[in-house]
Amino acid sequence: MRIHKLRIQAFGPFAGVEEVDFDELSAGGLFLLDGPTGAGKSSILDAICYGIYGSLPGNRAGSRQIRSDHAAEGLEPQIICELTVGDRRFEVTRSPAWMRPSKRGKNGVTEQKASSALRELVKGQWEALSTRNDEVGQILGGLLGLDRDQFTKVVMLPQGGFADFLRAKATAREDLLSNLFDTSDYGKIEDEFNLRLTEERKKAAEIEATLSARENGIRQDATAFLASHELADPEVAQNQIEPPADLATEFADYDARILTMHCARQEGTAKLRLRREQSLKNQKSVDERRRVFARRAELSGLESEHSEKHPAAVRAGQALELHGKAAGIRGYEAQVNETKKSLEATVKAWHESQLKVANGYELRAQANADDLDVIRSRTAKLNNRLVVLNAALADETKKEQLQKDLKDALEQVNKQKKIREDAEKTLGQLRAERDDIAAEPQKLDLVAAAGAKQVATEELTAAQELVVQIKLRDKLHKSLTAADIEYAEQSLKLNAAETELIAAQRMQLEQSALRLAAALEDGSPCLVCGSLEHPQPAQSEDDAELIDDERIEALEKVVQTERELQRTKAKIRDVATTKFEAAAESAKDTDLDTGKARTELAQTKLDAATAKQAETTELARKLELLRARIEKETAKVAQAALDHATGTKQVQSLSTQIDELDAKLAQLREGSDLGLAELVKKVRAEFTVFNGAHKALTDHLAAANAAKKAADTWTQQRDEAGFVNDKEYVVALLSDEKREQYQTLQHEDTVRSSAIATLKASEDHLRAKDLAAQGIGAPTEEEQSTVNENVKAAEELYESARQDEVLAQTQLERLRTSVAALSEYRAESGPVVDAYRRVRDLADVIRGGGENKYKMTLSTYVLAARLEEVAQAATERLKIMSSERYSLHHDDSTRGNSKSGLGLRVRDSWTGKERDTQTLSGGETFMASLALALGLADVISHHSGAVDMQTLFVDEGFGSLDAETLEQVMEALESLRAGGRMIGLVSHVSEMKQRITNRVTVIKTQHGSTIDMTPEVMLTI
Repeated sequence: MRIHKLRIQAFGPFAGVEEVDFDELSAGGLFLLDGPTGAGKSSILDAICYGIYGSLPGNRAGSRQIRSDHAAEGLEPQIICELTVGDRRFEVTRSPAWMRPSKRGKNGVTEQKASSALRELVKGQWEALSTRNDEVGQILGGLLGLDRDQFTKVVMLPQGGFADFLRAKATAREDLLSNLFDTSDYGKIEDEFNLRLTEERKKAAEIEATLSARENGIRQDATAFLASHELADPEVAQNQIEPPADLATEFADYDARILTMHCARQEGTAKLRLRREQSLKNQKSVDERRRVFARRAELSGLESEHSEKHPAAVRAGQALELHGKAAGIRGYEAQVNETKKSLEATVKAWHESQLKVANGYELRAQANADDLDVIRSRTAKLNNRLVVLNAALADETKKEQLQKDLKDALEQVNKQKKIREDAEKTLGQLRAERDDIAAEPQKLDLVAAAGAKQVATEELTAAQELVVQIKLRDKLHKSLTAADIEYAEQSLKLNAAETELIAAQRMQLEQSALRLAAALEDGSPCLVCGSLEHPQPAQSEDDAELIDDERIEALEKVVQTERELQRTKAKIRDVATTKFEAAAESAKDTDLDTGKARTELAQTKLDAATAKQAETTELARKLELLRARIEKETAKVAQAALDHATGTKQVQSLSTQIDELDAKLAQLREGSDLGLAELVKKVRAEFTVFNGAHKALTDHLAAANAAKKAADTWTQQRDEAGFVNDKEYVVALLSDEKREQYQTLQHEDTVRSSAIATLKASEDHLRAKDLAAQGIGAPTEEEQSTVNENVKAAEELYESARQDEVLAQTQLERLRTSVAALSEYRAESGPVVDAYRRVRDLADVIRGGGENKYKMTLSTYVLAARLEEVAQAATERLKIMSSERYSLHHDDSTRGNSKSGLGLRVRDSWTGKERDTQTLSGGETFMASLALALGLADVISHHSGAVDMQTLFVDEGFGSLDAETLEQVMEALESLRAGGRMIGLVSHVSEMKQRITNRVTVIKTQHGSTIDMTPEVMLTI
């Protein structure tokens, strides 16, 4: 990746538009980014980062204070960066969100959203790729292979952080490495193992709990059963004093004891079963005797009753037979009576219709088939005419509706004609008004009016700014004069203090002998010659006061205070000078009256331009409204014409339909003067009479024929049934009550006969005869009761013993099933427990426990590998800087119970020994830190798959180097230029300025910073 050009506008400290052409700097390979503190050197790097990723680096990523506070009102903040990634050249333009002036906005401003644009140079032409803020960063970041944080660490190398990293403890170094290298995937692996360990531990605990619960359940079930059912046995009780050796032995003991109990109860149940079977056999024999003798007594009673009631049953059967014959022909008698009634009903209806036809229409009809045909023919003709006339009624109604529609259509045609004429008149007036306005096109030039207003606005803004600068210049001139006077006065004070100090120091030197003499004591050695005698000590000629060190220190403090005050006054004077010069340059030697005159003239021009723009806008709006109305009226005229033509055609169509209906209705009246509705009423009345006569005659003839046929059929059926006359037929019929009585007598006799025959043929009857022949009779009640009680007692004993046997068998089966299920569950859960143990051991190692002697987590292990790579890459640079003396090495030696693997040691080839990095001097620390930064950039680029970085920036830190070391560091930086790399150094060191002539100098002023790329000419003295 190589950066070619950078354009900054209203960004950070830069108030206007500043450009950096990095291609001009690439010839020397190295260039210097210079400027005073706070001027904006870092803002250039921020602009590059913001242009590519859309956010500032580091902890300023979320800052919204991006636009320059020095920028002119309305000037949009903007970054344009041209760069090459691989073999593709891009231009990215970004504008952060900012508050732009707006008349409609709250407080006179409104928020302008952030915008972005990415273009690519393809075959000499720029082609747009994206205008989405997030997508631009994703495209460039994806091509670079670095996210924003990695980019700032690879391309912009800060030194202070790496000096801390070099001297840090293992724990702090891990935190710094975690920020440089993404180990989140390995952290997820640790979390995944912890999660799996928790899950497996939970499963294993559930299995252990289940096993324990099942074992206790088996034990409690078996012991409870044995305690309540096992027989008292001293030998068994003695054997149970000692607890079982293990669980299998305990369960086997339960099985043996329950099995013994089950076998004993099985033998007792077999004996009681035999006793119960014998009792049941005795009961069956007694029940059989009782049953067969009861059947014998029942047969005797039935035979006696049958002899008494059988003759009456025979007579009832004969009467029922005659009744059946009479009832068989009853339907023919009913048919004769029914046809007679129907005939009588039709005679009356026919006579009424006969009179209506004769009196109303002079037709003398009789009850025969010929007259029926005459009436039928007349009825059909009337019906056909009635259908035709009814259909014509709808045509008459339609004619009335058509006449009404014709009247409405004529009125509508007249209205549509009036609408068309009015619309044509309005359209002509609108066109004339439009032509009058369009005749002067110069009055409609909105662009010219807006341009004139913009020019006038700019002139007024410039004039107002000029007045502000004039006033500021005059004010600052007074401040500058006062600052010069104060500085001069302070300089005099400083000179006086320095003169007094120098005089005191000179006097102190002259009084050296006097001070020594004053310190002499008899018997004490002289500080100069060592003699114990002091015959002629020095003496002051005029008894002057001795100047001691405290007096000198007090005077030095006064001088220092006055010097600090002079520096403060000088700084105030310099600031005032800078502000005055800037204001004077902006004021351009113009006086205040001239500035105000320019402002008034500009305001007059702006007012005129504003009025002209408003007039032009109003004319354009009026013309646009006229065009819209003309378009609307034109459509209205066309629609009115179309509606009038359509209405005229409708009138013609309605007239034609009315004439056609008049002709059709006249033909249907057949010369009658009656209206169509009255004619329909007359024909319907005649049709009703003849239709009623036709029905009445048809019904009468059919009823007469049916009555004759029914009488003949009745006579024939009566004779065939054996009845000579109707009287014999009537006598043979029985009432319902009598018939039911005879049927009951006959049914009872049949049932008795059947029962007697069945009982005589039954085995019980034959068995009773055999027993009676043997002298055995029916059992007594006492015998029956004794047998039943014996069966009940045997049954109860057997069922009790059977329940005890089944209970023991069930308990034994449940014990064996539970033990088998427990064994099966233990076998099935074995893999789960084994899996838990494996996961537990792996999780311990990953978390730095168990067999992990280095106490390193997985993430720490990965960071240790990265640290080793960084140390190797850094050593290549450090050897060059230190003349092959120093190299960095990764240290993974164990540290007791502390985490290992993140140590760094420096090896000194002069001594052949390794030592702690904290023992390096300031210059050595800087070289090692710079080497680490460069090595880290290489490692991050390698692991992220980033493209080759052809543009790098190295931050401050060169001031701690001596001349020789600086030379070596510069050689190392020179080696970075291999392959066409361009290195930007951010430094305040004067030696760097002397060595590097290609510079980007940031100049700090009161109105914002500017950038100067003029190369400095080196002078040789």
